[in-house]
Amino acid sequence: MLTVLKNQNSSLTISTLGAEPQSYILNGIEYIWSGDKAHWPRRAPLLFPVTGPLREDSIAVNNVKYKMPGNGFARDTEFELISVTENSATYKLTDNESTRVFYPFSFSLTVTYTLKDQAYEASCTVEAPSEDIYYTYGWHPAFSLDINGKDCPLDSYSLSFSNNERLDRRYQVNGIFNVEKDFLVGDTINLSRKETDKGPIALWNVTSDEVTLTSSLGEHGVTATLGSFNTFVAWTPNNNAQFLCLEPMYSFGDASRPCEMSQMYGITKLEKGKKATYTNEFRFF
Repeated sequence: MLTVLKNQNSSLTISTLGAEPQSYILNGIEYIWSGDKAHWPRRAPLLFPVTGPLREDSIAVNNVKYKMPGNGFARDTEFELISVTENSATYKLTDNESTRVFYPFSFSLTVTYTLKDQAYEASCTVEAPSEDIYYTYGWHPAFSLDINGKDCPLDSYSLSFSNNERLDRRYQVNGIFNVEKDFLVGDTINLSRKETDKGPIALWNVTSDEVTLTSSLGEHGVTATLGSFNTFVAWTPNNNAQFLCLEPMYSFGDASRPCEMSQMYGITKLEKGKKATYTNEFRFF
């Protein structure tokens, strides 16, 4: 089911499947990727309870293995729409028989999208109602490169960070990270197909509050705030797709990590009865 939020100059369309935004239009320009299956069928998924590829496509909890898709199961799961206002929509996913096939924990996700002036806010509250749980979380929205004209080349785009950074880049080869030392020194990454065809541009320990995508060939762009996250990933498939994902995340791992969730790098332990909220804003111009 689709819900459409509107204000004077923009609209945000969200699906109950994965609580996933399907469209963001500002002044007649579509900013979110179309989901063309020839390149990548998704648009702006959320990632829970894992991010990145897994060893043997599995997790383990107390030495019991469970099959788990890379980037988690939540993006392919139907959420319940629990409230709609003029400018917001809230969705909820609670553990059930289907989720426990992948993930044995009791949990709930409450996801709210709020339409703002030339922006939308994405917020997720993770709750551990009856036991300690382990997870990580991230947003994976894909933004059209055609905002600056049809077939505007990726090589005309750059990523600008709000702070000067000194960061290594990680990208997967057969599921395992290669590391490029000092990939970003300063505040700007000039994008190229040569680099994105290697795999994701995964950056750990980011200090910037926000990252902005712009093109030298046009005036339109997107800013992603990092909120409480310090991992940022930029990704597009190596098939000349006309989009780039801007992904604020809690962490991003590879298939070298152990299957046991409590031992994974960058995993969160949320204690019984506790909640954790992650809020990020995506701004458009």
